[in-house]
Amino acid sequence: MSDVLALYRIQQLELEIIEQTKRIKAIDLQLEDNAGLHEAEAAFEAAKVAFDEAIKRANEMNLEIATLIDKKQNSETRLYSGEVTNPKEMQDLQMEIESLARRNDVLDDELLRIISHRDGCQATLNECESALNDIGEERKEENKNLLKEKKSLSSAVRKQLSQRKAAAAELPADLFKTYNVLRVKKANRPVSVLRDDACTICGIEQNSTVITAINRSSDLVNCQSCGRILIKL
Repeated sequence: MSDVLALYRIQQLELEIIEQTKRIKAIDLQLEDNAGLHEAEAAFEAAKVAFDEAIKRANEMNLEIATLIDKKQNSETRLYSGEVTNPKEMQDLQMEIESLARRNDVLDDELLRIISHRDGCQATLNECESALNDIGEERKEENKNLLKEKKSLSSAVRKQLSQRKAAAAELPADLFKTYNVLRVKKANRPVSVLRDDACTICGIEQNSTVITAINRSSDLVNCQSCGRILIKL
């Protein structure tokens, strides 16, 4: 293999390493990105707080109604037990019983509203819990696939770095230094293929002197326009 072809192969390895390293970094960002899961968790927590509050309110209302019923029953017992004989006191008890009955009707209506709200909160909580579980499972499977891909890419990069090191070790030190200096200037593409007498990167057609030099010499030949090292495959 000619030195120029070896440089081209090294360049191809480096470009693959760069792309795979970018993908690994993108995977790391995806693994760290839990925005969707956090949103689902927040929605679930909010729904749970609302449901717990609705249960608490329903329990308080049931207790208030039970207390009111006990009070009404006690007043009725006193009224009809014969213990109270004073007309004024009997009238007061009757008015109290009627007032408690009206209050009971109001509380019953309020309890129905609270129960309806509680049931709505329960449905919302169930939906949020289901969504959270779905997202959790999807995220788990997605992370599994991403980690598998990252492992494969990391293995490939290690192998390619080893191949690059071995290929570079076989080149003259001054030649590889020239390559590296040019690589920095040419965005990691210091070597270009000559095809149809033109540089495939800048597109400029080469003169006969350049073409003859590439065909007959093993020395480095540079594109007369962009300055990249030319190789004819």
